[in-house]
Amino acid sequence: MTGSSLQTIFDLKNAIRRAVPNKIWQAAKRMKRRVELRNIKARVPVTKEQLLGDFVALGLETGDVLFIHSSLRNLGFVEGGPDTVIDTLMEVVGPQGTLVFPTFTIAGTMSETLAKGDFIFDPATSPSTVGKITEVFRGRRGVRRSLHPTHSVAAWGRLAEELTATHLADGTNCGPSSPFGKLMEFDGKVVGLGITFGPVTFYHAYEDYYPEKFPGLYQEKPLKACIRLPEGDRKVSLTCHNPERTKRRIDKTPEIEAFFSQYFRTTGVAHTGQTGDSESWWLNAREMFDCVDKLYAQGVTIYSVPNPQGKKGAS
Repeated sequence: MTGSSLQTIFDLKNAIRRAVPNKIWQAAKRMKRRVELRNIKARVPVTKEQLLGDFVALGLETGDVLFIHSSLRNLGFVEGGPDTVIDTLMEVVGPQGTLVFPTFTIAGTMSETLAKGDFIFDPATSPSTVGKITEVFRGRRGVRRSLHPTHSVAAWGRLAEELTATHLADGTNCGPSSPFGKLMEFDGKVVGLGITFGPVTFYHAYEDYYPEKFPGLYQEKPLKACIRLPEGDRKVSLTCHNPERTKRRIDKTPEIEAFFSQYFRTTGVAHTGQTGDSESWWLNAREMFDCVDKLYAQGVTIYSVPNPQGKKGAS
């Protein structure tokens, strides 16, 4: 299927979503999840031993620093669920390695989450909204969570404290002092378990290193949030992504995702392999950052890529 065909399907889905009352839409989503869950349970179970072999074959190694985006559903019917995936990854990287998962607390867009002005983030209890594996991981003993109200990450292992300690220092979500910036410092790997190359937060590290290259990406007026800590509440102001700029971002535009996927694969930067029932991948964080830089020099970003006729898509 071509990128334009995928975009047509995506646009049609959005049109249907706008036309259907929210209650009916949510009920349909719940029914879809139940059907998917039954189908997953009908598959041959994925064991810890299989996952261990798959992770090693993928190229994950002892001592690695891994930033992991994940979909438990796409991995298949994993025996033991999220705990099995986490335990297996811990076994692979060992005590000298580090695991990092996003534990974002976003409902809708960042600005929608904070717009009410009474948003409270409690790092000990606020649930992750980006997948079951991440939610289970954040509650594990020995896991540290960064204090960013909407874009927190949780980390376990040798570098967990260093990666999470200064997430708010830059005033942006993914800057040099954030876990995303430090991922390059520690020669980390960006990993996608059962996901595509679209919903990957690390792309934003390039934007936050070079904000002058992306005018209008952030809203001018910061929004406030509260971080609940044992020593007392801490009030912070956060710069928010402009929701108008995110409407045609890689995770919402199949043709852009397809372009980046092909680029990473054909340049050999992406390392791919089967894990459970799905393809997974990893990229060295520094190499991924350099690729995004090279593409920017060619006028390509996660908001705009050339179309088959040689014209760039709308930003």
